[in-house]
Amino acid sequence: MKSSKDIINLCVEIFRTVFANAQLSVDATTSASDIPEWDSLAQIRLLMSMEHAFEIQFSLEEVEDLQNVGEIVELILSKLKQ
Repeated sequence: MKSSKDIINLCVEIFRTVFANAQLSVDATTSASDIPEWDSLAQIRLLMSMEHAFEIQFSLEEVEDLQNVGEIVELILSKLKQ
């Protein structure tokens, strides 16, 4: 089982890949308003990359109200526990 620290570290790498910015700083409080390029298309690319990396699937209901990286990490943790 991955810890929340492992998950956030992998998520940071995913964010850096999706936004093509190796220096991008991401933590649990980071939201779309903090990254100008984080639009709806980027959101889809982020979630698809996370689904692939963690071998999980999100439903629309699960992701439609996500507010920040911390909530994404919590959702991933809950999926990995299933």
